[in-house]
This record gives sequence, structure tokens and C-alpha cells, in this order.
Amino acid sequence: MIKINAVYIGNEVESYIQNGFTDGLNIITSKDDHVGKTIVMQSIMYALGADAMFPANFEYRQYLFIVDIDIDGHELSILRNKDLFVVKDSGYIVPLEGRGAFDEYWSEHINPLPSIVKKGVPVRVGLPLYTQMAFVSQTGRNTSRVMGGYFDRNDFAEMVFAIVGLDARQMDSKTEAALKHQRDKLRTRKKELEKQVSMLKKPGTALALTSPTADREETVRYVAELDALKNELTDLNKRRSHAYTRMKKNESVLSELRSLNNEVKVGSVVCLECGSERIGYKASGSDFVFDITTDDMRRQILRTVQDRIDAYAAEVRELEADIREVQRKFNAMADSKDLSLEDIFAAREGYVDIEAADQELSRIADEIEDITEQLNEAFRVSDEIREGRADFRTKVLATMNRVRRVINDDPGAVEYPDLFTSATRPYMGSEATEYYLARVYALAKHVGYSLPILIDSFRAEELSSTREENALPLFIELPNQVIFTATLKEEEADKYAENDQVNNIDYAGYTVNKLLSDADNGAFSAKIASFGIRFDGGKLT
Repeated sequence: MIKINAVYIGNEVESYIQNGFTDGLNIITSKDDHVGKTIVMQSIMYALGADAMFPANFEYRQYLFIVDIDIDGHELSILRNKDLFVVKDSGYIVPLEGRGAFDEYWSEHINPLPSIVKKGVPVRVGLPLYTQMAFVSQTGRNTSRVMGGYFDRNDFAEMVFAIVGLDARQMDSKTEAALKHQRDKLRTRKKELEKQVSMLKKPGTALALTSPTADREETVRYVAELDALKNELTDLNKRRSHAYTRMKKNESVLSELRSLNNEVKVGSVVCLECGSERIGYKASGSDFVFDITTDDMRRQILRTVQDRIDAYAAEVRELEADIREVQRKFNAMADSKDLSLEDIFAAREGYVDIEAADQELSRIADEIEDITEQLNEAFRVSDEIREGRADFRTKVLATMNRVRRVINDDPGAVEYPDLFTSATRPYMGSEATEYYLARVYALAKHVGYSLPILIDSFRAEELSSTREENALPLFIELPNQVIFTATLKEEEADKYAENDQVNNIDYAGYTVNKLLSDADNGAFSAKIASFGIRFDGGKLT
């Protein structure tokens, strides 16, 4: 299980540190709103790879976020600044540039992230979607969809099925992508033909005049395939150029860093502007610098840069192999037909007569139908998988509805029919709160994710005290660490403090809209220094 030990938020000017979390149920409380509970919760989620969902008046890009976590007894720290992550694990520092790089690190070193099919190709699920099994923000809640714009509710369901071994994809990903690409081309051509037919007034085409022996439809298809291969070559060359450029830039950085290892017998390396002997490495897009004055830190940065070079080199090799294969196909096609420039021009211009257009339209419709059937067949799951999915879904929904009945024993309450509601009838108010509690709990029981459960404002929308008291024992029994937040009424001031099964973190007396101050700056600076980094001068921008 992954458990939060502490969270750090700050910059050179102000900071805040929250520790004291326990393994079980933690509830951060206050009598007033806007004292920082949401900022603390969002900081934990954000540092663990979720999308930013901070309050609008909190300029999160000006701050660094760090979480200390425990993974079944193994401790590590994760720092995030914008889309740069740095992991500190057993004294080793691993800079990760970009959310994709952090997703990859998480999947390889912390917990595997599943893959699903998205737009015809397999993609690894990112932490912004994965964490939504256990994280519920106070803002942006909508029971009919997931948060974020790339993945959707169907992807969420496929992710859950993939985690429990019910991934039903059976078609090879390259074959599937090629079929979808071909279908898209056919649909585009169909639209072009329909438009031309509507404009043509009489039969007869330039194609027939320029090459009477050429088969019109075959020529059009041939030229289209040549164009597609040419476009694919262009794209592959661009990607290879990008990877090669990044590799060379990192090789340059590596060369400069290695040159600093050369012992200078008659002096030392100094900054010409300030005279300091301290040197640093700044990652792209970050607001801080790694202090590589020490040999140990320099070796760690060297290793990270070398790993990045190796990854780019492997990508270049793969792309070069793809380029050679596409070039082979292109040359084979180019040698297979003897066409004049007029043939190619006419094919590209799309000169057709009505009869030929009708024939091609009919053929295209048949091809589209055939491809669609192939794709549909590929997604038809076997009886075993289909039954497994149905059984799993039934169990999850049964648990969700049992939790709903425990929390709210109203016999008139409607049963949950799915993991999400319809877009036209989302749950509102306390019904939405109950729904999120039920879904998070059910997925924890049946998926068995190792994430800590974080629900900001778990009593949102006036969830009654009775229903709240019914819900807490359910989460206390889970093996996951649980962190809730709640704003208490005056008469509820000590309600959690008196519960020995709840670790109450009280924000009573905190200043409204002013969580961060200079009180924790010393400890925060020391934490930053433990990563071997320093700020790049001035307040972050």
C-alpha cells in the first residue's frame, strides 16, 4: 500500500508542511472554509501525478510540491514543479521531464499502469486517470464523466477491466490501426465523390482522354497509396529528427558535465560573474537548479542524462527501421506501374464521370462496411471474458449499492446502475457525495488498488451526521490509508478528536486564505536541499 507521510508546499518566500498522517483514517478539519484544507489535498494529488485542480486564487505554478510516501515499508520522496518531477529514492535522485516520463517511472518502479485501446492503438493509462479511482477533488465533480479532456468514462471502465485481467482486445494493434486508417481514407474519398457527383453535369473525364488504357479506379487508389506512404515517410523522418536532436542535445550536456570531472591541478572552475565555485544543472522547463558541485550529485545527474540518451538512441533505431520498411514499400509500388504524369495528375484532381463515380461509391461503401465488421468482430469479446466482465461489474455495483444502503437507508433511493450516471441526469448534492463514497470504496474492495484514498470535503452538500457516521466504519476497515477533509459546525468541534479510530488534524485558528507563511521556510529549504537543488533566483514565475 502507498501511504502519505508528509506533504510540502512552497517556494523561496513562503511554505507549509503537513505531516502527522497515520496509516488509517485521517480527517483534516476546520470550523472555517478557505483555510487551506483543499490546497493540502490537491498538493498531495498533484505531486502524485494527478491534474491540477487547485482553487482559482491559488497560483500553483509558483510553488514546488513534495510528498514523502511509504510503499510497503519502502520510503521515497516525489517533487513536482509544473510538469517536471524529481524522485528521491534511497539517496538517488531521478529527474523526470514531463508527465509521460513520470507515468513510465511509476509504472516500472511503483505500481504498473494498465494499457487500454484508445483511438485504435494501445496506450498506457496516465496517472491523471488512474488516480481517479481513489482521488475525489472538491471542485469539478461530475458523476457522469471523468475529470480531464483526453480520456473518457469508457476509458475509465476499460482501465478497471484491464487491471483485473479482463482486457478484451484481441486484434493486433498495428492491424487495427491500419484498418482504421484505411477506413478513414475511404470515408474521405466517399465524401469527395459525393460532392463531385452533385457537381457533374455530363459524363466524360480528362482521365479517360489522357490515358485511355488506364483503369481509372485503380489509378486513383494507386496514387492515394503512394501519397499515404509519402506522408508516412515524412512523419517518420520528422519524429526521427526530433529524437536525434534531443539525443544530441543531451550528449552535449553529458559532455559538459563530464568535463567537470577533470581535475584542475593549478586552480578550480569558478563562475565568471560571481566568483563562486558552485556549479549547477538546470532541467528544461524547471524553476530550480541541481547543485552538482559534489561528485555524488554529479554522478546521479550523469546517470540520468545517459539513460535519457540511451532512450532517444533506441527510439532513433526503431524509427530508422520503420523508415526503411516504408521506403521499401514505396519503391516496390513505384516500380509496379508505368503511369504518365497526366495519369497521376488526373487521379489527384479526381476527374470522374457519373457512372464511374457511382461504381466507386458502391465499392467504397462495401469496403467501409467490411472494415467496420472486422473492427467490430475484433472487439467482440469471448463468452468467457464477457461473462467475467458482467460478473465483475455486478459485484462492483452490488457493493456500491450496499454502501449506499449503509450510508442512506432510504428505501426509495434509486440503485446505482453503472460506474457513472447519464450526462442528462447526474447526481447532485448529498446524492453525489454518497455516490463518490460508494464508488471509491467498491473499487478499493474489488480492484484492490494500492493508492491512498483522498476525498476532499467528504461531507459536501450537507451529508447528514447520521449518514457520515455510517460511512466512516466502511473506510476504517479498508487496508488503504484514507485522508478526508471536513468543515465542522460550531457544535461539532471535538467530534473526531474523541474518536480513537480517527486521526484528527485540526486547522482551527488558521487564517482564512493564508495557509503559507515563512514559519516553515527553514524545514522546507532543508527538504529542497535534500534533492540537491536550489531555486533559480527569486520567486517562481
